Order: sequence, then C-alpha cells, then structure tokens
Amino acid sequence: MQFEPPDDRITDNTGSTEQLNDLVKLSFFTNIGKAISSAKTVRQTLDAVMEQVGIIFAPTYWSLLLRNPRTGDLTFSIVVGSGVDKLKGVTIPRGQGIAGWIAEEGKSLIIEDVSKDSRFSPEMDKMNSFKTESIIGVPLMNGHKVFGVIELINKLDGQPFTSLELNLLKTIADFAAIAIEKAYYLRALKKIATVDPLTGLNNRRAFMGYYKKEAVRCKRNNHPFSIMMIDLDGFKKINDQYGHQAGDDALKRVAGLLTDNLRASDFASRYGGDEFAILLPETNRAEAENLKERIQKELGKQNKVQDIRVELSIGIQESDGSCFNDLMSRADTEMYQEKSLKNEMNISDMAENLQSLMEDAAE
Repeated sequence: MQFEPPDDRITDNTGSTEQLNDLVKLSFFTNIGKAISSAKTVRQTLDAVMEQVGIIFAPTYWSLLLRNPRTGDLTFSIVVGSGVDKLKGVTIPRGQGIAGWIAEEGKSLIIEDVSKDSRFSPEMDKMNSFKTESIIGVPLMNGHKVFGVIELINKLDGQPFTSLELNLLKTIADFAAIAIEKAYYLRALKKIATVDPLTGLNNRRAFMGYYKKEAVRCKRNNHPFSIMMIDLDGFKKINDQYGHQAGDDALKRVAGLLTDNLRASDFASRYGGDEFAILLPETNRAEAENLKERIQKELGKQNKVQDIRVELSIGIQESDGSCFNDLMSRADTEMYQEKSLKNEMNISDMAENLQSLMEDAAE
C-alpha cells in the first residue's frame, strides 16, 4: 500500500525538515503513554497531559478547562505560560469563545488567524494584555459527553498550528480521557470501599487503617491520641416507633453533629449500626472530654427544635501503647457504662418503665 501524505504536507526540501520535525513529535507518544497511564489521580493525569503538550507543541500558553456538567460553563483548571496566571479559576459562560464552541459541538478545531473567525472572544486577551493569533483545541470526552477542553494559543516560533498537530493533540486527548476516566473510577471505588453511603462518614475499614497510621506516627513523635466511641441510644425504639426512615435520619443527624464539631485532622467514622468512632490526633483525655461536653451541649440544642429526640452515650480512651482491640474495647466498655447509667430506674417506676426496659434488653 502506498503512503499518501496529508493534504497540507509540503514535499519539497523545506517539507523534508517539516517531516523530520513531525517524526520527532510522533516519537513522543511512547513517553506520553507512560506518563499519562502511570498517573494515579485525576490531578496527576491532568498535569502529565499538560507537561507533554508543552514539550511537543511549544505553544506560548496552553490551558485545560473543565466543564460544569450542570451549567455547561468552562473553568480554567490548569493554565501554563508566562503572564496568564490570572486565568486560573476564571469561568467562561456556556458556548462562549473557541473553547465554548468546542465544548458544545464536541469537535476539534484549528484556527490559523482568530481575527477572521467570529467565534473568537477577545475577553481573555483583555484580562491578560495578550494577543491571541492562532488556536488549536480539542474536547476531552467520556463517551459522547464533553467534560473538558484542551486549548493551545500561539506557537513560540510564530507559525500557525498545522493539521498534523491537531491530529496529535486529538490523540493525546484520547489518551488523557481514558486515563482520567481510570483515575476517576479508581477514586470512586476507593470511596465506595471506605465511606459509609448513608452518613457520608468513613466506614469501619477506613477507621482501622487510619488508626494504624496514627498509632505509628504518634509513637514516633511521642504524642497522645484519643479514641471516642459513640452509641445512639434507643435506636431500635426510633425505628419501631417512627419507621426506618426516621432511624436513618437520626444517624445522619448524628453524623452531621460530629462533622460540625470536629477538627479537620479528626477522623470520624460510622463504626457499625448505631455506633460511631472518632480518632482524635494529638489529643489527651481531658481535651477529648471537652469535645464530648461540646457535642452533648450541641445535641441538647438540637433536641429542643427536633420532633425526635436523640441521645448519645460516649466513651473515651487515651492511647497508652495498647493494641487496637484493647483500646477500642475499653472505649466501648466506657460507652456502655454511660449508657447503662442512663437506663437505671427506680423500682417504684417499674410499671411506667417496664416496656422500655424490655425494648432495651432486646437491642
């Protein structure tokens, strides 16, 4: 089969140089594939893509815009080049400019002279005191849906972008889309494996993993940490009296209460059923007791305005070099001791409290 060069390929002596440059560009694909496929997160993937774009195309500046799936607006997520830092985080309304057109149509585009194209919007140039002359851009797609745009502005050598360069960029975008999708699903699977779907807190598995890391770190730095075990009192009663939706709402309410009162470094989890566990780094027992008091105080305020009253029993243990199971067991024991104190009843009130006592025994 005879090879036929693209229509825009020059075949004289000047063309030979261009062909050599094109072959050099094509040789980068091995490196592109390695760089993009080895990235483990979406951010690493995006950074790898933009680094390779800079190496291959030598644009004056280049950007990656991510598309809002609800509004269709585009936001500059990564911007590379001198004097264009102001663009990062800027949002382009749906359909505006060359990037907006690419996102709406899902098509690649090459423009040798933007002054002759009505789709070009000069707003970004005004913001950066910059003059755009030529552009190539390609959509990043997941199936038939556009989730981003890669856009290259002006070549450093002053020449317009070529059709081959557009095809190269399209191939890179295909690589990138696959790698980004992989990174996204890996993150989603990790979240499914470590996050409780009802409350949005970490689950027991994630808590145990975090505990092991924190125990090593605190032992190395000789810093304390504390464990807080929390039980939602009368959870079965809430389910039986008000329905399972009310029970779910109560669990979510507790999760929100904990999240609102914890530090960014604290690690909260739904440990199982109606139990929650919190790891408090660099926190001694006295400090943990202060947090417990604050949580109970805030819960009291909530109960004044909520139809269903929620009560919590909380046990605390400070790390002392014990193994995970021992420390958790002691915190759990303290929590149930507090729970039992709440359930102590005077014998003279037996008739009034017998039913609830039987319900508690059935939990």
